[in-house]
Amino acid sequence: MFNLVSIGDIKLDTFVVLDDASLECELKDRNCKLCLPYGAKLLVKTFEPQIAGSAPNVAVALARLGLKTATVSMVGHDATAHLAAVRLKEEGVATQYVVENKKTKSSFSIVLLFKGERTMLTAHAPHKYRLLKCPPTKWLYVSELGEDFEVLYKDVIGHVEKKKVKLALNPGTVQIRAGYKKLKSILKRTEVLFVNKEEGHALLQEKNHLDMERLIRTLWKLGPSTVVLTDGKNGAYAFDGGDILFVPSFPSHRVETTGAGDSFASAFLASRMYKKDLGESLKWGAVNSASVIAVVGPQPGLLHRNEIERRLRIHPEFKISIT
Repeated sequence: MFNLVSIGDIKLDTFVVLDDASLECELKDRNCKLCLPYGAKLLVKTFEPQIAGSAPNVAVALARLGLKTATVSMVGHDATAHLAAVRLKEEGVATQYVVENKKTKSSFSIVLLFKGERTMLTAHAPHKYRLLKCPPTKWLYVSELGEDFEVLYKDVIGHVEKKKVKLALNPGTVQIRAGYKKLKSILKRTEVLFVNKEEGHALLQEKNHLDMERLIRTLWKLGPSTVVLTDGKNGAYAFDGGDILFVPSFPSHRVETTGAGDSFASAFLASRMYKKDLGESLKWGAVNSASVIAVVGPQPGLLHRNEIERRLRIHPEFKISIT
């Protein structure tokens, strides 16, 4: 029996740290564009490929936190398949449910890092997921998926109802754009919904005018038992029908933010599996996320349980508040 099975794409992220670039910003709305010399050959500080994707990120994070995990995924007939198998086995994540499809390619991203921010060039291979046979597990974690996500959602709903499995949902860009009406059925079966502020507004098809309290309450009314709403360096909120809890960002040196949401969600879920309360789970998420954004990539900074607990002990001033 697994503690958690994650579902979604495994991809190869290549991180490129840029020196020779510039920013062009509009003073009025603070929108910035990353500018590179056209037709030039540029020297870079770092060129680092890493296995990534929400599904493997979450499975690896929970494995480091002492829990038994597996990933249900599809990769292409390419080098990513081998690298993913090696990486997941190193972390103790079960790989027998990762399928190699010889007719397609793996998804990938090029992540350009400049002055602490990232610009991603992403290619998603069209993988059609089904949950015809799911490994025995206590939790399912469903994140970013392609255009045919509704087929998998029906499988997940059926499995959750039949097996009494708890569901954590972190909808990706395609699902967010579809709107809450397309997600209504799965949201009602969701134990924990993870979204950031911008995703929450987009899911509700709002124009970013709801304050955080109204936003999280409105999302909760869609059906999930608990909503976790993150707001980057401004902290995160959780609501399960009682008080709205807030946690500030944990002290950290920010390098880049890839995997910040996955690491937060993973530690939050691990804390709940260890029977911690809602506030403590928020703190676990904040600590894990702060560690991940201090290095390049979504997995190198992931913490073990004893390290999260140690960092919280040496920062007794880091506390939860009620909004």
